[in-house]
Amino acid sequence: MIEMRKNIRQSLSTRLCLDILFVVVLLFLLSLGFLYWQSRSIIKDEAIDEASHVLDNTALRVKGYMVEVETATRNIIWLVNLHNEKDSLLKYTHRIVANHPNTNGCSITMEPDFYPDEEYGFSAYSVRLEEYSRPERDSVVTVREANYDYYNKVWYKTPRQKKTACWVDPFDDYNDGTLSSPEMIASFCIPLNDRQGKFVGVISTDLSLKKLTETITAEHPYKNSYFMLLGSDGHYFVHPDTTKLLKQTIFTGIDPREHTDIVALGYEMTNGRTGHMDVKIDGTSHIVLYRPLEGTQWSVALVCPSNELLRGYNSLNYILVPLLIIGLLLLAIGCHRIVKHFTQPLGLLAAELRQIGHGDYETLLPHSQRTDLIGQLQNSFCQMRQSISKHINDAEKTKEETEQRTKELEQATLLARRASEQKTQFMQDITHQIHTPLNIVHGFSQILCETDILSDDEKKEMAETMYVQTNALDYMVNKLFTASLVESCQTIVIDEAVGCNMLAHEAVETASSLVPHTVEMHLDSHVGDELTLQTNRHHLLIVLTELLVNALHFTSQGSITMRIEATDDVVNFTVEDTGPGIPTDKADFIFEKFTKVDMFTEGLGLGLFLCRRVIMLMDGTLTLDTQYTGGSRFVVSLPLHH
Repeated sequence: MIEMRKNIRQSLSTRLCLDILFVVVLLFLLSLGFLYWQSRSIIKDEAIDEASHVLDNTALRVKGYMVEVETATRNIIWLVNLHNEKDSLLKYTHRIVANHPNTNGCSITMEPDFYPDEEYGFSAYSVRLEEYSRPERDSVVTVREANYDYYNKVWYKTPRQKKTACWVDPFDDYNDGTLSSPEMIASFCIPLNDRQGKFVGVISTDLSLKKLTETITAEHPYKNSYFMLLGSDGHYFVHPDTTKLLKQTIFTGIDPREHTDIVALGYEMTNGRTGHMDVKIDGTSHIVLYRPLEGTQWSVALVCPSNELLRGYNSLNYILVPLLIIGLLLLAIGCHRIVKHFTQPLGLLAAELRQIGHGDYETLLPHSQRTDLIGQLQNSFCQMRQSISKHINDAEKTKEETEQRTKELEQATLLARRASEQKTQFMQDITHQIHTPLNIVHGFSQILCETDILSDDEKKEMAETMYVQTNALDYMVNKLFTASLVESCQTIVIDEAVGCNMLAHEAVETASSLVPHTVEMHLDSHVGDELTLQTNRHHLLIVLTELLVNALHFTSQGSITMRIEATDDVVNFTVEDTGPGIPTDKADFIFEKFTKVDMFTEGLGLGLFLCRRVIMLMDGTLTLDTQYTGGSRFVVSLPLHH
C-alpha cells in the first residue's frame, strides 16, 4: 500500500513536471525571442546614436569656426559704415585676420563709383601667408588691390545678388603673381549699404578649406570610417579621395538604376535633411549618417562600414545559442524540484486553516519551520499580516512626505511667479529702452530727410544725438549678448598683458561717450604706467565701463572717481560716486539678475550681475563697499600674476 502511494505520487509529479515544463519552455522561448529582437534593435540604435553624437560634435566644431568668422565680420561693419576711408578699410581687414587665427583672409571691396578718384574701383585685402609665419614677422599682409576684376568673382556677385549675408561655396581664388591665398577657401560675405540702402560694396572673410578638412577629420571613430562634406549641388568639399574635391559630385559616374541608394543619399544631403541610410559603396555595405551645417547649404556626413559600426549587433547571435541551451537545462531542473517540493500532502494546512473557515479571522498562524507548500502558505499569511502593518506605516510616511512636497511645490510656485514677474519687468524695460533711442533716431532721420531749412549746426547736433543714441543701443545689445555668453561660460581666458592706466582711460572715455552727463569724472591712479595686468582686456573693459555708466546714471551732482591702487598681490579698481548710494540690505540683492533697487529707473538689471560674473570667471572679486556713505563705491580686485 505504501509502495503504491509512492508510485502514484511520483507519477503525479512527473505529469505536473511535464505540463509545467511545456508551458514554461514555451514562454521562455517567446520571451527570449522578444528580448533578442529588442536587444538587436537597441544595440543598433545605440551604435547609430553614438555615431550620430560623433557627427554632431564634428558639426559643432565646424560651426564654431564658422561662427567665429561670421561674428568677426559682423562686428566690423559698423566701423566700416562710420569710417570708409581707404586707409581705414585696409586697417579693418588687417584687424580681422590678425585677431582671428582661424580666418585665412579678409577683403573689403567697394563699387567702382564709390571712390571717384579710383578708375578701377578699390579693394582692401589682407591675407595670412605661411611664408611670413615667423615670430619676427607678421603673418598677415595687407594690400590695396588695383586692376583686379573682383566684381565678377563669386564672393562679390553672390551677396550682391542675394542682398544678404551668406556663405559662398569653397573656390580657388589663387592668381599667380598676386597676393592671394593658394588654398581653397570658403567665404562669408556681407553686402555693404549706405544710409540710403544703396549697395556700395562687399566685406568678405575667408576660411580655408584645409582648416575645414582638418576640423571635420579630427575625430576618427572607426577604423575604416571617414567624413565627407557636400555642397548644395552635391560637389565634394571634404573627402578622403582628394581628386574628387570641387571636381566631382556625389552623382558623378553613378548609374541611377544600379545605385539608387547613393542617389537617394545625394538628394537627402543636398536638400538639407538629417538622418542615416544604408548604402553600398564599392560593393561594401556602409551606414552613412548625415546632417546639414547650420547657416549654410552644405551637408556633412560620417561614412562607417556596417560590420564595424554594428559589431555588437552581429555578435549577439553567438550569445543566443549558449544562452538558450543553458536556459532550457535550468528550466528543466527547476521545474522538477519545484513540482517535487509542492506536491507534499496538503492536509496539515487544511487543518490549521479550518479555524479561519469557521470565522475566526483574528487568529494568527504561527511561523512554520517547514519548507514545503504548507509551510510556505502558512508563512505567507504571517508575512501578509506584517506587510499590512508595514504598508500602514508607509502610508503615514508617504502622507508626511506628500505634505512636505506640497510645501516645496508652493515655494517653487512662488519663486516661479516671482521669476515671471521679473521676466515681465525685464521685457518692459528692454522694450522701453530700445524703443526710446529708436524713436529719437527715427524722428531725427525723418526731419533730416524732409526738411531742407536746417542749419549746419542743427544738422550736426542732430547727427551727434543720433550717434549717441545708436551707441547706447549698441552698448545695450552688446551687454545682452555678452551676458548670454558669459552666463554659460565656466572660465574666461586671461592671456593678455594690459596696462592698468591705459585701460582705465579707455573705460572713462567710453562711458563718457555713452551717457550725457554734467558731473566731472576723475582718474586717480596710484600706480605707474608700466604696471600691467594679466587678464582679458575685452571683458575687463566691459566691467569698468559698466560701473562708470551706472555711476553716471545715478549721479546728478558732485563727481565720479576711478581710483587704481595695487599691492604685491592684487590690483584694485575703485569706482566711487556722490550719488544717492545703495542701502546696506540691498548689497547682495543688486548683484542678482534682472534686479534693480528702484524698478522705475533706467537699466535692464543685468549690469552688476554681468560684472560680478565676469570678474569671478577671471579669479577676481567685485564688492560694494557698504562702509562708504558719500554715495556708492564698487571695488574690483584682480590678482597680479608674477
